[in-house]
Amino acid sequence: MKTAIFCTISLSALLSLSAFAKPFEQKQLSDLNINIKNIPRLKGDVGTAEVEISLLANAAQWQLEQAPFKVVRLPANTTQLSHTFSQLPAGRYALFAFFDANNNQKLDEDWLGIPKEAFAFSGMTPSLDQELNFIQASFIVSEKEQSKTLPLIEMNE
Repeated sequence: MKTAIFCTISLSALLSLSAFAKPFEQKQLSDLNINIKNIPRLKGDVGTAEVEISLLANAAQWQLEQAPFKVVRLPANTTQLSHTFSQLPAGRYALFAFFDANNNQKLDEDWLGIPKEAFAFSGMTPSLDQELNFIQASFIVSEKEQSKTLPLIEMNE
């Protein structure tokens, strides 16, 4: 008898607490506006050149061990362009962008591994004197709309 009364009281207490609980809230999603500047001008067929922008969400993506979280390729027919990654969950991200002059969908390098095409990544300093890891290159996307600018640089000018 005592067990049945205890169970009834416990059950009604649980039900009354759940009536006051907050409903499940969906996480806010945010937009991230990316501005790419210093896109090189080609002398020949400019219709084939593109800029690839990769949004990376973890260290494995940064180290090319996993595919990027999101990728977009845009025609490189001006010296600057913009793109918005929409509906991103809040979190830590990094960016990598490059000018694909020959549209072979990779950053071309010379025999020393120096990029032959213009590139940029978040957290990059103009001197390029250090190798960044994901945490150093990353930034936090919060629930507000944000904007990042990446100026492309060329190593073989």
